[in-house]
Amino acid sequence: MELSFAQLFEGSAITFNLVIMWVVSIAILRRYQETKYLPALLAASGFLVLGFIFSPLLLIMVIVIQAHPELVSAAWVKILAIINNNAFVIGLFLFTIFTRQVFRPGQRGSLFFLILIGILLFGSKDMILMFDAKGGIMQWNARFEARLMYTIGNSLNFGWLAYESLARWRLYRKQLREGKELDPLVVNRFLLWGLAGISYAVSSLVTILNVPYEQVQPLFPSIVKAIFIFTFAFFSYLSWSPPEWYKQTVLKGEPARA
Repeated sequence: MELSFAQLFEGSAITFNLVIMWVVSIAILRRYQETKYLPALLAASGFLVLGFIFSPLLLIMVIVIQAHPELVSAAWVKILAIINNNAFVIGLFLFTIFTRQVFRPGQRGSLFFLILIGILLFGSKDMILMFDAKGGIMQWNARFEARLMYTIGNSLNFGWLAYESLARWRLYRKQLREGKELDPLVVNRFLLWGLAGISYAVSSLVTILNVPYEQVQPLFPSIVKAIFIFTFAFFSYLSWSPPEWYKQTVLKGEPARA
């Protein structure tokens, strides 16, 4: 079956994001082995669940359903969808825990926010993935209420992460300019991680709101969602596993500081 450019581009974005999550999860795990820093383990676990369980299962279902649409109602496909959906929300929620542990540990307000996001994400986990050759590689098909819960939950999830990361980046950048001994790579990581959070939040909005209530035609082309998936993967890679050329660009020839 011939695929459109939008479908191929979206599939490339998903595959690229998958590879980046593998690379990033391994890089963060190595850092955790050195530092025993709990947030590093949380971030690595989020990438591991999304990269080694959710994304591979998603790609398998995409390939199978695109080749054999009649299998969409098969029992084993439904079982894979259940596993996939649970892995998805667990992986996402690990990043919520990461955000609280790094930026707002021990605060009651952040605990309430954590519980709220968890309720929204896990309350929407029974959404069913449907694959449509006309509308793009995948479209979400579920009750409007479930899609809305996911949209709000994951927007709060990565929006919170982005807000805290960018706020910390501004603070540390100011201190760095004032001469405080900070590692520019770490300061820059907060900027990149904040941009990654924004990208994922927007990608979630585009994915879920693509097919509005009681409509079947997508509002946005698949290529729009794919662009934000690419952006999230790119910023995540630079955040946690930056290549040497990028390190030198940030450090401007100076050694990294503790």
